[in-house]
Amino acid sequence: MKVSNPVDLIIINKENQILLCKRTEEEHGYKDTWSIPGGGPEFDEGIEEALHREIKEELDCKIKWYKYFKSYFMKLSEEHISRAIYFYGEIEGDIKLNHELSDFKWFDINDPHIFNLSFAFNQKDVLKDFITFWKKAVK
Repeated sequence: MKVSNPVDLIIINKENQILLCKRTEEEHGYKDTWSIPGGGPEFDEGIEEALHREIKEELDCKIKWYKYFKSYFMKLSEEHISRAIYFYGEIEGDIKLNHELSDFKWFDINDPHIFNLSFAFNQKDVLKDFITFWKKAVK
């Protein structure tokens, strides 16, 4: 059984907007879907080190601050399970996408239409959980 441990950053700005990116890669059938930036650690790389590297690689930005949010398990196939580790935080710098992503957009956290988008993996559920958490946390 293969187990992958991707790390992802739910990026939120001061205007209560969440950054989502459109994927170009066909990985697991998720081409042209929206996703939370992140990816898998390299061999012998720590989770937080991987998080910083992935954000730099995908967005050409630095993480300003981040906190742990939650981990999610997902069965990708009969032989592959993913334990995705989600953080949330802010980035700094001008976004420049790499070849894995074709577009990005900031979505208002209160816009219900965000859930009409086609998401990669189980990230629609992750986003619903995060928005519920965030609305309680910022009161």
